[in-house]
Amino acid sequence: MSIHFCSIFFFVLTGALGASDYYDAAVVEVQFPFRNITQEDELLNSTIQEYIRLIKSVPTNLDIIVFPESALGEAEPTPVPAPFKQLLCNSTAPEYKDYLKQLSCAAMEKKTTVVINVREVVDCKDPPSDEYCTRHGNKLDSVLHNTDVVFDHNGHVAARYRKWNLFGESSKSITRSPEVVTFKTKANDTFGIFTCFDIMFDVPTLNLTRNMHVKNVIFPNHWFSELPYLTALQAQHMWAQENDVVLLTAGANTPHTGSGGTGMFVGHKGALDQIMLPSLSGSKLLLHKVPRMNASAYTTFNNIASDEDIDALAAEMDNFTLQRDPVLDEQNSVQLNTKKSTVTEEICHGKSVKTCCRFKVNFTVNSTALPPGKKAYTYHMGVFNGEVSPWTRKAGIESCAIMACLTDDPMSCGKRFPKYSDIVWPITFNSIEVLGNFTNVEDKIQYPNSLLASLRSISPMKTSWTKEVQDDVVLRTHSLVQPQSRILTFGIYGRDFSRDGPPPSYSAASLNTIVSVLVIVILISAVELFQIY
Repeated sequence: MSIHFCSIFFFVLTGALGASDYYDAAVVEVQFPFRNITQEDELLNSTIQEYIRLIKSVPTNLDIIVFPESALGEAEPTPVPAPFKQLLCNSTAPEYKDYLKQLSCAAMEKKTTVVINVREVVDCKDPPSDEYCTRHGNKLDSVLHNTDVVFDHNGHVAARYRKWNLFGESSKSITRSPEVVTFKTKANDTFGIFTCFDIMFDVPTLNLTRNMHVKNVIFPNHWFSELPYLTALQAQHMWAQENDVVLLTAGANTPHTGSGGTGMFVGHKGALDQIMLPSLSGSKLLLHKVPRMNASAYTTFNNIASDEDIDALAAEMDNFTLQRDPVLDEQNSVQLNTKKSTVTEEICHGKSVKTCCRFKVNFTVNSTALPPGKKAYTYHMGVFNGEVSPWTRKAGIESCAIMACLTDDPMSCGKRFPKYSDIVWPITFNSIEVLGNFTNVEDKIQYPNSLLASLRSISPMKTSWTKEVQDDVVLRTHSLVQPQSRILTFGIYGRDFSRDGPPPSYSAASLNTIVSVLVIVILISAVELFQIY
């Protein structure tokens, strides 16, 4: 794998940054060399050596480096010791795999915190076996967890987080109750941690932000991008902005299955840096000074991309596979009438409870900007209030947005034209205002959602995101305040956790009924084909 470094700082300083205003961090997007390496042990050894090389290559003052979810592939599972139970580096304990010991040594030698993701095996003969090992009334010999492991700068396991919201991971189990995990780095910064699909739910994510007021969060992921609301960097950006935290993300990258997405997001300031590798060109490391949320020495990030930058990035993403959100088949939508210059529309959707959103859109159409043979998106304004079932668990969604579509048919929304060089953008949005009306309860959250053709969100410098509480109603307004073309999505993405189903807990040894087997077969056919974790 080739490695590229990026250490350009995308923020404007009002004065020199003091040491207390930032910490030094690195995040890594790792590409799987599936086509080059077929043997699992060879793949594991190659990846571990790349991890170690990266750790050794970063500056000695680095506070933390983060690697993705599932990037070690199907490496032989290993036990993981409880935090600070023992030092794995040079340990002779036979139960722990050598790759854990190697990474413990690498963290200790470099004096930096290292975050990895492994398949953890828990022996059900060891206490407290009842917590993990009884499923559907059956006692299991062992279970597997999707586990993040944090090595501190002395090489100790400083934290261990077992993923709570599994997605298509039929061989893995969850703990009896969710874990809410934090740890400290050598600079005494407190970090929370969760994994991939967790970001869509309230537990354990909002336990960290709302209850514990954690301001730095680690997010290893193997995301599977979906239009129009949930491409990888788009989801990361909106989560960090609404929760106003630093989110450090590391993505496992496979372009042909739409996986990837790595970045550093600083709350309502937006992306410090972000990447989503479009082709099998090697892994990439981002290295930055990350402003602390309480730092006063910077004003904002200079991260507004030009149209030329957006076009260049978008053209690279032609072969990056994207899925389509199933809510688009059920939403209420109205096509944007481009014969006018300003459109105001209120759209509602829902059964017993409705979500109503008001759209106010002002735009300019260049009628000469569509030469023969070129294609342009049409736009629809869509609203949805309901439950998504194609996910591996039921989830309540409340969304409203203006979105790009291939034709006048709303069923064409959430799709891209196959070749970016064939696309032109005759519509420039001078302003967009999307106002959503939501019930003001603790088990809901709304996010500012946007997406450009580059598969990055619009900079917060070009938008406004406000909240107004009126008794039992909360009004959320997402506005575009500077002109922008090349828009794929602009609106609000909301979650209603009260309508969520329970998290699935898969374990092959515990599937003792035909119904359970059928459910797993359906899930495997839907998602394991793409190796989503």
